[in-house]
Amino acid sequence: MPSTSSEKTSPLFATDHGSAEYTSQGDVRLMLGGTHWTLPPSDVPSLRSTTRSLASEVYHCERDCRWQLRVEGHPTVVLDSDEVLRLDALLDGVVAMLELGTILEHASISRPTVADPRQ
Repeated sequence: MPSTSSEKTSPLFATDHGSAEYTSQGDVRLMLGGTHWTLPPSDVPSLRSTTRSLASEVYHCERDCRWQLRVEGHPTVVLDSDEVLRLDALLDGVVAMLELGTILEHASISRPTVADPRQ
């Protein structure tokens, strides 16, 4: 699901039902169905935590349940149980990719350099 704007983006993670990408400003844009959120990468884990909590409640729902999700700076959305689980799966992958990016960034910064023995 590529961005529909002319803004340059970089893919981060995708599932069959949604995707995430980095914006040119360094934020993360999440897209699930017709819903879009743009967040700083540091806010994604807290959204993941909230969504994980909702997802755990889905399994206790005995009927067609609806779930409200509030993301600061965005309108409240109402999701059905399947959408909650799809968002949970998307955010699981996004958080893993953000963590991997941090690990790789730290590894390259702290990696010792080997002096050239010919010098």
